[in-house]
Amino acid sequence: MATQELFAQAARLPSEERRFLAEIIWETVDADLPAQWENDATIAAEVERRFEAFKAGRERGLSHDDVFAAAKALVA
Repeated sequence: MATQELFAQAARLPSEERRFLAEIIWETVDADLPAQWENDATIAAEVERRFEAFKAGRERGLSHDDVFAAAKALVA
């Protein structure tokens, strides 16, 4: 089944079922994250590094539209 078909079916579920589905899908994504991300201090340091880079102009933020366009492209 194509990703778009799965999404269309999932979008028709009641909100509680969509939330549950999102949680169990996220668990599979979370399991694929590198072990280094299990440490809250490591995550906090990375967030701080990225924020400092953003403030210094070395990184640019993404607009809401950019983020959602990228997400839609992933399921296309």
